[in-house]
Amino acid sequence: KKTIELYEAKNTRHCVMLVGNTGSGKSVAMNTLARVKTKMAKKGLTGGNYNKVTQYVLNPKAFSDPELYGFADVETREWTDGVLAVVMRNICSDEKPDEKWLVLDGPVDTLWIESMNTVMDDNKMLTLASNERIPLKPHMKMIFEIRNLRFATPATVSRAGILYISTDDGTQWQSLIHSWVKKFE
Repeated sequence: KKTIELYEAKNTRHCVMLVGNTGSGKSVAMNTLARVKTKMAKKGLTGGNYNKVTQYVLNPKAFSDPELYGFADVETREWTDGVLAVVMRNICSDEKPDEKWLVLDGPVDTLWIESMNTVMDDNKMLTLASNERIPLKPHMKMIFEIRNLRFATPATVSRAGILYISTDDGTQWQSLIHSWVKKFE
């Protein structure tokens, strides 16, 4: 059910936030959708918007903001690209019609997510401190895989499609146990 909801959200928004606790199935829903779309594309089915999907996964909290977006050396004023800028530029340069999903898997904080607002709104543009603008092309989607929206501002939340995956009913841990047991049958 959540995979279908992700498919629908992704078709209407270029940025989607998968929200839920660890073990809720966020990655499973996302990876299942990517595999299905890729298999359908290999079979030549075009009626359902099926393209090969490539995922580029980054944990934004593994980098400082300058490492993520880029920075200018104070003494030489030489610009150094950040990891996100390099990845987005590489994805943009690939003109194949395949879908490219930039997955930011990690907690949201007010520092790095606010810099993503221009990508998430209708501008679809990453604006760097160097004044370079990297567009989010039609074959690109951004997926944020996060635990909660505690530190996200209303402006950020309003720019993305939100898909909440709950662990309240307990089916997630039961599914994990059933799949583990099936390996031994």
